[in-house]
Amino acid sequence: MGIARKVMVQDVPGVFSGTVEVDETYLGGQKKNKRKSQLKKESESKRGFGTTKQPVFGILTRQGKVFARLIEDAEAIDLLPIITRKVKAGSRVCSDTWRAYTGLAAKGYVHRTVEHGAKEYVRGKNHINGLEGFWGYLKRKLAAKGGVKRKYLPLFLGEYVWRYNYRRLDVKLQTDRLFKKVIDFSG
Repeated sequence: MGIARKVMVQDVPGVFSGTVEVDETYLGGQKKNKRKSQLKKESESKRGFGTTKQPVFGILTRQGKVFARLIEDAEAIDLLPIITRKVKAGSRVCSDTWRAYTGLAAKGYVHRTVEHGAKEYVRGKNHINGLEGFWGYLKRKLAAKGGVKRKYLPLFLGEYVWRYNYRRLDVKLQTDRLFKKVIDFSG
């Protein structure tokens, strides 16, 4: 499955357009489930929300295709270059009110927000519920593995992004696509 996961990581959608959702999440176990040695390492790290967990950034089209990548930090310097590379200028970008997204309108996007802190999850057609659904799917799949070492996380993330993007294909078509990609990768 190692080669297949490497192929899945590389088989990503191109540039998105239309209405897209952007959001970030954090991957990592709950404190109560961690070993004492892991808790000691975490107590020595910087303070604040999500500091010991791995941040992941995602983009989802309303047609159901997703792009997700591990990131260093969930700040504008990390997120805006990914958005400008993966989303066509002029597209409608829906996000929450996280400060990293405030520069989107200046970059040529139609930026719409929902304020989760005020319990607002939908404003007209503006929401990030599709991407929140993908985060739930991803976290359930990773939890079913019983945890994944951080060094393997990019491969598992790539696998579940790929599976999500091709979920509407029957198993035979998924297998055919994957075999063709493996042959191209190996050849």
